[in-house]
Amino acid sequence: FDIYEVKNAELFLLPHNIMISVKPEGESESVVVHREVGEILVNLEQLTALNRLIWSLRDHPLPTEELEQRLRDITVGHVYPRYMIIAGMALALVSLSYYFHAGVMGAVLVALGIAVAMGFQMYLGEKLHVNRFLLCGAAAFLAGCVLMLGAAGGLHANPYLLMVINCIGLIPGIPLVNACREILLGKVLNGGLLFMTAFIETLAVACGFGLASLCLGFLL
Repeated sequence: FDIYEVKNAELFLLPHNIMISVKPEGESESVVVHREVGEILVNLEQLTALNRLIWSLRDHPLPTEELEQRLRDITVGHVYPRYMIIAGMALALVSLSYYFHAGVMGAVLVALGIAVAMGFQMYLGEKLHVNRFLLCGAAAFLAGCVLMLGAAGGLHANPYLLMVINCIGLIPGIPLVNACREILLGKVLNGGLLFMTAFIETLAVACGFGLASLCLGFLL
């Protein structure tokens, strides 16, 4: 807003909604634009391109038509397939499992658990249209069942360690960071809503793993 000298503008963010209110000079009423955001998949490549564009605007503002085209180019940029996102997360957690000395079979179970959880969230979640928090809990429950069954089959002695590793891949880390950033910038309402959403999702993940432990703990 400051770059283009837009006065009397407000931005209100929610986890799945964006609202912009602008009051033109000399007008008594504000213009409000509202957009609902569906499934949020973080694309770090697009985020980096957007950050670069914003920083370049501070020194060299673009005409609105060119700015719209640049934003369009970013949004239609390369998006990685879902199976690649799942594979990348599995690889990251496998390396983390070696740090915790989980062993080869532990790493295999961790990769299988996160693949089941993220696959459920990405592929079945959009078809089932269930509550986001229930979806997170159900995904964690399925991953926990995989880990508990693997431990019951003698593949690993400590399924709870593997659950902790899988949990790192399922908790909403970026929303938590954004929530803290909003609060530190003084936007307490936005930051509080983001924090509560991320906190409830994290709690749902913990409950899902806990429920898997309760249901299948007798097998150990």
